[in-house]
Amino acid sequence: MWVAALWAMACCAGAQDAPPALQPLDDPAGEPGLHYAYYEGEFTTVLDLDEAEPVSEGTVESFAFPEGIRRDEFGLVFHGAITVPADGAYTFYTTSDDGSRLYIGTKLVVANDYPHGATERKGTIELRAGRYPILVAYFEGAVDDVLQVAWEGPGIAKGPIPAGVLSQSPRAVEFPKDAVTVTELKLPGIDKPLRVRVDTRDAPGLAALHESVPKVLGEHLPDMLERLSAPGTRLPDEVRFSARPGIDVPAYAAGNSIVLSAEHFGRNTGDWGCVVHEMTHIIQAYPDFGGKSGWLVEGIADYIRHKANIQDGWHIPTTYKEGQRYTDGYWVAAAFLVFLEREYDPQIVTTMHRALKDGSYTDELFEKRTGKPLDELWEDYKARWGGE
Repeated sequence: MWVAALWAMACCAGAQDAPPALQPLDDPAGEPGLHYAYYEGEFTTVLDLDEAEPVSEGTVESFAFPEGIRRDEFGLVFHGAITVPADGAYTFYTTSDDGSRLYIGTKLVVANDYPHGATERKGTIELRAGRYPILVAYFEGAVDDVLQVAWEGPGIAKGPIPAGVLSQSPRAVEFPKDAVTVTELKLPGIDKPLRVRVDTRDAPGLAALHESVPKVLGEHLPDMLERLSAPGTRLPDEVRFSARPGIDVPAYAAGNSIVLSAEHFGRNTGDWGCVVHEMTHIIQAYPDFGGKSGWLVEGIADYIRHKANIQDGWHIPTTYKEGQRYTDGYWVAAAFLVFLEREYDPQIVTTMHRALKDGSYTDELFEKRTGKPLDELWEDYKARWGGE
């Protein structure tokens, strides 16, 4: 019955008419250049820009930073029109640090919109010869600021979009302003409620996150905080969850924000263990988040996920498999920590967390707590691990 239903859905989807092709503008070209709006503030997506007031507006020749702006914690929205010389497939690129989006008409062509170092993403669209609305939005957090916009198409080698094909035109895209909720969680032993902000503006099919994410945190955060108790451990006033398309991993944490892959959570609607894993990173907030101890950081996060006992189909390894190493991190390291907790030291995870938190962690701490160096402990795990 289930298989038949899926087959029927696929057949119906295949029988639908293709969406209408994007039509070029029929008005004459405007003045050369692009309009820009410049914003200041802490942004984690370009969608946040429409919630702020522009500090300044003006025109520029192409997609370049206007003079006189600051170079950290700012955003820009460029809009105008682009003239396409011939019918065919056109590929557009943005390289940005941090996030960016590129729209042709109202279609999102390039989604590169999350905090990251300089990263190139691309998208392809079929266009007829003519003039089309174009909008590029960009935000920068801290350190480097990079924005490059390029294209290629029939007779056009990949390169920056030249000023000669750009002209002024009214803005064609407005970012969605709804689908953002804030829930206050009152947690035991914490005076100030935790604000949980959930944003599904990019993923309207994931509206259930608005209820489910605060519920999962309310159920599991008290135990998480108890297991990861340490001097200096505190929650931020607000944790921001956003569902975004085009993310290469199921989810990731940065600062007080957690970005969820819209595609992953669309396919795996009950993957709440992933939320617990990323929320663990918010609690960890170690001064050296990666480096040589990165395997342990991720291992502790999956250990916490394991202890949450969420029935979502995920579990730590129940047996050792050839080629595994504790430095694989994640679920392998989590199983290793469970083994050490059971066989050697019930406080092993709390001890390692506190050392990572105050910056005193070294691998020798395992030997100090258990009497054996890490590699010898791993050999013991290989010989004796059979799950909990």
